Amino acid sequence: MNTIKGLLLKDLYVFRNFKGNLIFSAVMFLVLIAIGSISRDIFTVGSILFLIFFGMNSISSFSYDENADSDKYLLSLPITRKEIVLSKYLFVFLNSFISILVGILVSLIITILVRGKVNDLGDSLRICFIAFTSVSFLMCANVPCIYKWGVEKGRMQSVIIPALFVFLLGLFGSILLLLFPQIYLSIDLLYIFKISPYICTLLNIVFYAISYLISYKIFLKKEI
Repeated sequence: MNTIKGLLLKDLYVFRNFKGNLIFSAVMFLVLIAIGSISRDIFTVGSILFLIFFGMNSISSFSYDENADSDKYLLSLPITRKEIVLSKYLFVFLNSFISILVGILVSLIITILVRGKVNDLGDSLRICFIAFTSVSFLMCANVPCIYKWGVEKGRMQSVIIPALFVFLLGLFGSILLLLFPQIYLSIDLLYIFKISPYICTLLNIVFYAISYLISYKIFLKKEI
């Protein structure tokens, strides 16, 4: 456990190099959310923007490790490859989770101060949860690609692979609905939206579990 904690702290120290940019970006987001809230309720948009910008920043730790060749140094210590990969996934998850929580809290406070209340708070939080799951899917597709091809090539593959997956899934769904149109009529979309937090929780567990296993197998065979 101490090893994982140390590896997480190592990645947090990387963010110190971007502290100025992160603070400036946070202030700009606060101003934009405050200005936008004057004309309409942008609680959900503000929360998701925080998640996308600050949550995706966890990928920068991979760039730092690659440039510093830190994996070679870490493996010279009593640290296993499993611990290195696990710490990366914990860092990615915690960074995304904290980003969405901070985004929700900040957007909630600003919206209440400017507009007095948040319309349909329950539905807005469900949308934020769905957005978090969507980002989790992208991140979980990104990390194995980085382990396989490196940061630069991996970023390209991490765009192609999820896009291809979504395209094939959409194509399969469209064909299914064309062949069996009664399926769409029997689906209660409102009910699915209401239980979306439970569905998203399950999907997050599946995404991270599968992605971790793939990354670990790749890293296990990788020559350092």
